Amino acid sequence: MAATDVQVIELRLERAHDLLEMPQTDLFSEYRNFLTGVDFCISALRARPSRKPVVLSITMPASEITEGLAERMEATLARYCTHRIGYNHRERRALRYEGVTSFGIGLPITAIGLAIAAYATHLDDSAETSKLIGDHLGWVLAWVGLWYPLDVLLFLGHPYRRETTALTRLSEASIVLVSGSPTPATL
Repeated sequence: MAATDVQVIELRLERAHDLLEMPQTDLFSEYRNFLTGVDFCISALRARPSRKPVVLSITMPASEITEGLAERMEATLARYCTHRIGYNHRERRALRYEGVTSFGIGLPITAIGLAIAAYATHLDDSAETSKLIGDHLGWVLAWVGLWYPLDVLLFLGHPYRRETTALTRLSEASIVLVSGSPTPATL
């Protein structure tokens, strides 16, 4: 495959385990990674949406590379992605449930707000200030009552959906191991 036919993500790891867990190093070391390899990959895939196949080019010390390691890492990465996709699916379902049940609080607040706004429109013209305050207060309450449930239903699940897309692509990634030494502050 040509380089333009794939999306290459380059990682520098000390050990194969660093793909899925935080490296155990000195926190103040210039070689310290503050993300797991998978978290870095998800971030890279979310930042550059594409449909190209993913290739992980992982540079590790030669002493850490063994026969069949790339295949084992691919299988483990696919299992991890499948597990996390299931987690994201459950979180999105929990958000939908929360959004629907929050209407139980939001709709009465909205109804009270609309009732205040309707009452304010029937006030006589001599109470113009009360009419204005009641109208504005009513519409604000109506908006506040619907805002949270609609926000949860329409927007809060979106990051999970985008992460799931990245995880799906990552689960199908090919891994190429390259022998090399770490460089400061890179993954």
